[in-house]
Amino acid sequence: MTKKELIKIIVDNFTDEFGNIDITDLEFDTNVFMSRMKVKGDLSQDNQEVVGDLYQNSQEVNGTLFQSHQEVEGNLFQGQQVVFGNLYQTFQKVKGFLHQSNEKLKSKIYK
Repeated sequence: MTKKELIKIIVDNFTDEFGNIDITDLEFDTNVFMSRMKVKGDLSQDNQEVVGDLYQNSQEVNGTLFQSHQEVEGNLFQGQQVVFGNLYQTFQKVKGFLHQSNEKLKSKIYK
């Protein structure tokens, strides 16, 4: 089966009444690679439970990127963001160190 055939199967069988692709509640017993997806609407990734590591790299978003309510047993790395609007970080609870460096701002930091 080609990826083009898989896309057709997903569209034909997992499109809801609003025209959205709904592939929620999938469970895998192995690594999962979902990369280089091109989405002309919204991409919603909620409530992931990952025993290993979660990698999210090189997102290009024309709208707003929402990331909230992460609970991380290990470390949380966020780096090299380029934000043309505002960057909001609120209600962080960190038991280890909070390390922020090399910021380049064209306006003020509000605390």
